Amino acid sequence: MSEILAIDLIKNLQAHQIWWDDSLSEPVDIRDDVAPTDIETDVEIKGEWTPIKTDRIDYRRRIVIVDGVRRIDAHLILGDTGRSALLGEFVVGAFSLGEGRVIKRTNECVIILPPGIHMNGSLKIGKAEYKPFPAVKATEEGIYSSFIQRMREKERDLAYEFSRDGYVVIADGPLQVPFSEVGVTLGFIKSIRRSYLYGKYWDLVLGLKMGERSPIFLIKTSEDLPPKYSWYLRLKEPKYFESPFFGLVRIEAPSNLELEYVCELAQFSGGFLPYIVSSATLSSRAPENLAPLESLEKRLRAMFHPVDHIRATLRRMIAQAYKEV
Repeated sequence: MSEILAIDLIKNLQAHQIWWDDSLSEPVDIRDDVAPTDIETDVEIKGEWTPIKTDRIDYRRRIVIVDGVRRIDAHLILGDTGRSALLGEFVVGAFSLGEGRVIKRTNECVIILPPGIHMNGSLKIGKAEYKPFPAVKATEEGIYSSFIQRMREKERDLAYEFSRDGYVVIADGPLQVPFSEVGVTLGFIKSIRRSYLYGKYWDLVLGLKMGERSPIFLIKTSEDLPPKYSWYLRLKEPKYFESPFFGLVRIEAPSNLELEYVCELAQFSGGFLPYIVSSATLSSRAPENLAPLESLEKRLRAMFHPVDHIRATLRRMIAQAYKEV
C-alpha cells in the first residue's frame, strides 16, 4: 500500500488526534484468568492435604516454552465522538529447551477498531502493516482486551502446533480454551493475583518449600468454559524478610488429559522448573520467571518495528490528510 492510500484511510476514519503514554505498559488491568465458581480439592488426594515432594530431573529434549510480547504503538481518536482505535504490535515465539534457542517467532501489527467502524485494507506505516480487527466493545477496556485476545489466539495456535508434533509445551499465562487446540500444554502463571484456595489449603501452599507442590485441584469457572487442573509450586524459598508469595507460581493443565498423566506432569514441573529460574541480576521478575522465558521475551521484543519512526510517520500522515481537506 502506498502512503497516499494510507492517508486516504486516515481521512475515511476521521482520525484527527493521536496519543500514547509510554509510562504505562498497559492502559487497564486486564486479567487473563476467570473467577472460579467452584473448586474441587479431592482430585489427587482424598482427605487431608500434605505437600508433595518432587525429585530433581533434567529432561529438556521435547520441551518448548511459548510466549508473546505486545506493545501499544498509538491510539487514534476517530471523528468527534471520542471513540478511539488502537494500533499495536505483538510477537509470539517458541524457545526449545533441548536446542537452547528460539526456534520460531512471528509478529503481527493490528489496528483494533470500535464496533461499527470499518476499514478497507490494512494501514501501512513504513514497514509495519496494521491489519484491522473489530473490538468487542467501544470502551478502552474492550479495545485493549480485543488486542490481547488476538495475541492469545496466535499463542494458542503456536502451542498446538508444537504439541501436535509431540512436544510438551509450557505457555506463559493461563491456558487458552478450547483445550482441543492446545494439546499437552501447561499454563505457567507467575503472578498470584487471585486466591483459588482458602483456609488450611492456602496455609499449606504458603508453607511449600523449594520443589514442593500442592496436590492437584480442579477449577470450575462457568458452564461455557471447561474446568482446568491446577497446582501451586514453589520455585525458590523466601528468606525471612521476603513475602510468602516469593518464588510461588501456579500451573494449569487441560482437563481433557488423563489425571494420571497430569500427575506425571505435575511431578515433572516440580522436579525441573525450580532449576531453570531466572537470576535476580537478570530479571526483575525473578525467581517467578524462568530463564528460558526471559531469553525468549528479549528476542521477541527485538522484532518490534521502530516505534519512534511509526509515530513520527503517523503524525505526518495525519497532518497531510487534514492539510488536503
